[in-house]
Amino acid sequence: MRKVGRTVILSAQDLIGHLNCKHLTHLDLAVASGEIAKPHIWKDSQLEILWERGSVHEQNYIGHLQSLGLEVVKIDGIDITDEAVKQTMEAMQNGEKIIAQGAFSFEGWCGRTDILRRIEIPSSLGNWSYEVIDTKLARETKGGTILQLCLYSDLLAQVQGLLPEFMYVVVPWSNFKPMQFRVHDYAAYYRRVKSSLEQMTTDPDHPNTYPDIKEHCDICRWHVDCDKKRREDDHLCLVAGITKIQIGELARQKTDTANRP
Repeated sequence: MRKVGRTVILSAQDLIGHLNCKHLTHLDLAVASGEIAKPHIWKDSQLEILWERGSVHEQNYIGHLQSLGLEVVKIDGIDITDEAVKQTMEAMQNGEKIIAQGAFSFEGWCGRTDILRRIEIPSSLGNWSYEVIDTKLARETKGGTILQLCLYSDLLAQVQGLLPEFMYVVVPWSNFKPMQFRVHDYAAYYRRVKSSLEQMTTDPDHPNTYPDIKEHCDICRWHVDCDKKRREDDHLCLVAGITKIQIGELARQKTDTANRP
């Protein structure tokens, strides 16, 4: 997430973060607005290993496509620059079979796709169009992955004038056979989360959020800051074995700290 003038530029990472924790969105907005500093980057060796494995898996899939005789055009860089977006559009207009790391930017949203695959369905590009393939390590395709694919399919549609019917995930043990998901099956879910995030980024008086413990905390860059805040507040979540239902009931009874008698 970053701010250019008054416009907040969002990505799939922001969309997934918002799905998992609205307080994460609140903190990232504060950073983008210059209100607070970025969190201290803490390193997790296991996460670094997973990132490396993910990168290797993506390269292996690209190698598999090349072994099938498909030429792969790779868009250089990792940032979403005007040049990368331009190169992606040119590759699509040229009808390249496979485009790796395509870059897109449209109305405050941006992203880089793992793979764009040409299909023989007419679009504004010509007698062809593209669909999105993402490489993942997880055995189960989670909601965040679906949201990411929906966003990329949406951005792709802005360029080719056609929303692809399907989107795909490739996992390591699938023998490189993509799992297929129908875009329209998840469109309402995608629109709801996307709208919620957009509303929060444009509303200066958005409701206050609190760093409640979430599953996402384990991989969140704000983990240390949020844990410190809960301990300063002596939050009920620090009570061993307490449930969210119990915390909610105690809060309604104005018992909102672990040490309140």
